[in-house]
Amino acid sequence: MSDESEIKRAFEVVLELVKQCNEIVLEGYRTASKRVEVKGKHWDLVTEYDQRVEDVLIAGIRAHFPHHKFCAEELAAATGEQVTVGEAGAPTWIIDPIDGTVNFVRGIQFTCISVALVVDGELKIGIISNPAGDELYTAVKGQGAYRNGVRIKTRNSEQLKDALIGHEFSIGSYEPIREALFERGKRFIIECLGLRAFGSAALSLAYIASG
Repeated sequence: MSDESEIKRAFEVVLELVKQCNEIVLEGYRTASKRVEVKGKHWDLVTEYDQRVEDVLIAGIRAHFPHHKFCAEELAAATGEQVTVGEAGAPTWIIDPIDGTVNFVRGIQFTCISVALVVDGELKIGIISNPAGDELYTAVKGQGAYRNGVRIKTRNSEQLKDALIGHEFSIGSYEPIREALFERGKRFIIECLGLRAFGSAALSLAYIASG
């Protein structure tokens, strides 16, 4: 799938699926009592809405591209299936159905649906959608990145004192990297313009791409 027309078709298909899934996420925000499960660590939560979004995305993509592979959060948790992203072969979709599930469960409107397509080790498509904030970030390799249809670019700050830093601390529960993570955070606090931990890594990266 290296042909531009094939990439364009894949982008159009998944964009429509993401828009369908936006409604599922918004339904979840309107639902006061959600069924929440803990997958591993106490902060690693999953809801029925995560599963529903992922199911819609995978089923919809498979209907158009039956030979594509998936690296999807809930699929991996349920089946133990491991897909190595970057290998040559079938195009692979990377899916996080709700990135920022803790925010979602608590009603904080900073979560996103995150979908990307990798072909022969190259990222070709990226879509990040925050339905609660009415934000849709899209990118196709070589064609720029957009927020709600308007082209975006990074701020290109060259010094920490001019930079807002996105720094997620939840993975600090993973002991092998804990000290390095906290030490880096301390340096950022001292030297940067400000430190932000929003609770959704993909959406935070979209904000960085927006400057």
